[in-house]
Amino acid sequence: MKKHLKKQAAALLVSALAVSGGAAYAAPSADVSQGGDLQQAEVISAILNYSVTINGKDAKNTGFMNQESKQIMLPLREISEALGYEIKWNAKERSAELTKQDTPVWTLVQTNKDQYNVNKMNVELGSAPVNNLGNLYVPAKFFSDVLHHGVAVDGVRVSITSEAEDVKTMTSSGVITAVHNDADRKAVHINGAGTEGTILNVDENTVILNAAGDKIELKDLSLGLDIDVEHSLAMTMSLPGQTYAYEIKVKKDSEVKDWIGTSGTVTEVASSDAGTKITVKGFGMTETSPEEVVLNLSPETIIVDQDGKEVKASELKKEDKLLAFYSPVLTKSLPPIGNASKLVLVK
Repeated sequence: MKKHLKKQAAALLVSALAVSGGAAYAAPSADVSQGGDLQQAEVISAILNYSVTINGKDAKNTGFMNQESKQIMLPLREISEALGYEIKWNAKERSAELTKQDTPVWTLVQTNKDQYNVNKMNVELGSAPVNNLGNLYVPAKFFSDVLHHGVAVDGVRVSITSEAEDVKTMTSSGVITAVHNDADRKAVHINGAGTEGTILNVDENTVILNAAGDKIELKDLSLGLDIDVEHSLAMTMSLPGQTYAYEIKVKKDSEVKDWIGTSGTVTEVASSDAGTKITVKGFGMTETSPEEVVLNLSPETIIVDQDGKEVKASELKKEDKLLAFYSPVLTKSLPPIGNASKLVLVK
């Protein structure tokens, strides 16, 4: 009778877990009267399977709930290949590289690493890829947030469609503080230097326009230019934050290409009959830009706030944060002295 009750209780427990997708521990037991040893707790678990359809067709493999991250995990290879992607597996790195013929799509996922490449930047999805019985599983969000496909969950059924989701973007304004145009890095830094500001990652699909609306190239951009940018809503948590730029438009063209600059704080303001002189200390925007510089202001110096509103030289004060652009011709003194071309007060 006791054995029958034990079996019935175990069956009920497993049935309950199959519905909840959880796990439980059977209580330890021992028949002391028979001289038995105390038994170890036995793990009884059940993983709730999620059926998967790809463009209306049933997938061979099922998905499962990651109990730790509470995310649905789906088979990467079967779904990706059904959507037209090619996958190259790197056994040494335990990673998979995804590409799609005749498109710029490229991304890389690595086993046990919550880092996914989205628009030339790495983001976290809250759950790392896991290897289960030889198959690599990724969060369902990978197919919507990274590959931009339709993903719908109805109970324990997940539907994946080729129809791309609308890419969510926003528009921002800024001042260029660095342009990276190397073979391994193409990006524009705005509104700061070092850990400040925002990095706009660009590629061959990024549209770059001058003030007249004509297409230009990344090499045509320079420090101090005011731009409007349409970029992804996705932003890395790094400092500075990084996002992908879909379109960059210069507000006002400039013939000046050789400015250097310092992003920092005003540490001293000196006014005299000869004019105003300020000292700025912070981060150099280029390799040749000093971290601290003394700048002479003239009537030709452009002084504005981040919204483009004109600011008078007499309004500058200590502790103001600003982006200072100036000619590379500086004195050899410490700190070096030069002539300010453009100052932008930042919030």
